[in-house]
Amino acid sequence: MAGEHSLVLPVGSKDGSVNLLIVALLGEFVQGGLMFGWPSLSGMLKDLKNFNESCTGQEGVCTSQESSLALLWTLGIFTLNCGPVAMGFVLDYLGPKLTGILGVLLNMTALVLFGVSSSSGVNAFIPAAILMGLGNITFHLAQFHISALFPRSRGLIASVFVAGFTGCGIIMYLLMLIFESAGGTRQAYRTIMLSYAGICSLWIPLFAWMMPSHSFRVGMMYLRRKDWTFEVRLRTEFARQYRRTTSLQDFVAASSLHQANGGTRHLGAASGAAGSLVADPASQPGYGFTPAAPGGGLAASRSVADSRTELTGDADHEQATMTGQLPQDISWGPLVFEARRFVELRKKTFSEQFWSTEALGMGIFYTLNVFIMQFYLGTTRLQLSNKGDNGQYTDFANIVVAFAFLTIPIIGWLLDKKGYGITLGTINGLNMASSILQAIPNLQVQVVTIITWMIARFFMYSSYFAIFGNLFGFKNFGKLVAADNIVNSLFGLLQYPLAYAGLHYGFTWINISQAIVLLPLFLFAYFMYTWENADLVPIRPLEGEELEIRHY
Repeated sequence: MAGEHSLVLPVGSKDGSVNLLIVALLGEFVQGGLMFGWPSLSGMLKDLKNFNESCTGQEGVCTSQESSLALLWTLGIFTLNCGPVAMGFVLDYLGPKLTGILGVLLNMTALVLFGVSSSSGVNAFIPAAILMGLGNITFHLAQFHISALFPRSRGLIASVFVAGFTGCGIIMYLLMLIFESAGGTRQAYRTIMLSYAGICSLWIPLFAWMMPSHSFRVGMMYLRRKDWTFEVRLRTEFARQYRRTTSLQDFVAASSLHQANGGTRHLGAASGAAGSLVADPASQPGYGFTPAAPGGGLAASRSVADSRTELTGDADHEQATMTGQLPQDISWGPLVFEARRFVELRKKTFSEQFWSTEALGMGIFYTLNVFIMQFYLGTTRLQLSNKGDNGQYTDFANIVVAFAFLTIPIIGWLLDKKGYGITLGTINGLNMASSILQAIPNLQVQVVTIITWMIARFFMYSSYFAIFGNLFGFKNFGKLVAADNIVNSLFGLLQYPLAYAGLHYGFTWINISQAIVLLPLFLFAYFMYTWENADLVPIRPLEGEELEIRHY
């Protein structure tokens, strides 16, 4: 029977991972993705008569006003996408603490500039939009390394972060409701924006207190002392203790077997098939290895069996028998299997990783999917208005994004159990379906459109950072995300001319074209699926290292 265990931590210390996760998640929801609340923010700017100088006497949509707002959105989402180009390097060299604080300062500055700006007075809307996009992604990037503290649930943790990041858009909707209830005056708007900047500032002392100066890596732990100070330690520094009597009995049996064989022996042996382990005929029940079903990638976090390797030192075994603790030199942890291709990819240099087929394919896949999803976010109000919406469906779109967290179990299951290929194929399929539904003129159908788009967008952001971190590791994470977002952000500049074309010629042909563009990306998802299920090798996810199998 595979025994459960616990780490023996220093006296007066507790695992502080959840404490940091809660603070980071609250920060994501408060300010991680404020730019995603653009429909509500742009609505407030319209109510205050910004950019309406040439709209006098016009009925319906004022194209010059909408074009000005579309430009602000394009600049904001450009810097959000382009931000990792600079901030990825900042994260790698300054660490998450200073990077996170920088993100807070940028968000605060953006809110202040939005609050004091007016198209007929002090007009700082352009720098405000740029700084908000940059601040959002800077804050977001600084926290993803926390997923390394939960190595067997990294897909789930990434989904939780993205739920806060994308769901943050509802904050602007709530601020809009306060703005309307306060009379919709310029003074009320200014007070609201400046007050919210003050709320965001709370994360400066929180990050200075709790966020580590260096990014976490798989195998690290985050401990909280009695005095509420924190320290980072390696998991391998701590003794491990059995929780169940049956596990201790298994260990005693293994120790006796070791002594009977007169020395160090390995309890598992490699079989002929790559990545598959079989039980050593002489090993006791409960120590055999049964390989997981194919799934690779993030699906490699599926537990196969608790590996007990290289039992050495009779004195240590005797002590372990009495105390229930495993000796420090025993390497163990749940065994999982991952494609050799991906294990080797994490060991490569930045240049080798950047030019790999996986990195190039991921770049194209996410550039196209991100662009299409963000285009709909920036034009939601216009597209719904053209279908007869009087504001109700737009409000629904503003609210529903906050409920993306309800799909966390689904995307977590896809990432942690089904792997890269199936996850990417699901995202692409949902985005295609959303684009097709957007082209349907019926207003009632747009409820399904909004929900499908919301799920696709949430899945996309969850998978992007989770797959990048797991596939390439965190050593070059910031630089790889930065390089990938160069093309992503430059391509995103097409948001403005495409929105302009939609204003003048309609959005239907754009929606259909986007669905067609996504079709070939299913091929990349298929290749990722085949790669992750070929030539599997055993690894220990709690240490993040490949397991060396030796014959004795």
